This record gives sequence, C-alpha cells and structure tokens, in this order.
Amino acid sequence: MPINAIGLLNRSISDSWLQDERMIIDLSHARGYRLAHTVTIDADTYMPTTLILWTAHQHTATVVVAPSVAHFPSTSIQNAVALACALVTPAGTIPPLEAHTL
Repeated sequence: MPINAIGLLNRSISDSWLQDERMIIDLSHARGYRLAHTVTIDADTYMPTTLILWTAHQHTATVVVAPSVAHFPSTSIQNAVALACALVTPAGTIPPLEAHTL
C-alpha cells in the first residue's frame, strides 16, 4: 500500500505554478507516494502551519512534497511540519523530527 503524501505549493515564491505542480506530481510518483492533495498557499494565507498539518491529517499523509524548502514560508513552519511528516524536495528528504531533538 503506497504512503500518502500531500504537495505544498507556495505561489508567492513560485516562478511557474504549473512547472512546480508538475515537479510535485513527478517527485511523488518517483518516490512511490500516493499524492492525495496539493495545498496552495501564498503570503496572505492565514495560519499556514495549521493548514498544512490539518490537510496532512485529513489525508493520512506522512509526507509533504514541495519543489524546494523555500516553499515553506519560514524555517519555524518547516520545523513544525517536520515534527509530523517527512519533507521531500528534489534536493533530498528531511525525515520527521523527534520532539526530543528540538
């Protein structure tokens, strides 16, 4: 059974939304994930951490796939999401952080 993943696309930093979305789809398939949903955020998104994590929970996703870590609005949001999910980008995978390592 494939692992569920969600995509993350930040339109505030994306030069090409279609290209970034294609990258999320292709990377998910290459890693054998089932891409359940893609969350789209921008600079005006209210509570992006909550939105990302709630979406992952709703889709039983343990992985967030993004075109780059820059799609996370801040390092603190990236770290918060990494407490619950692996973060996958073309540059590599950041496994879920253990709460005691923070």
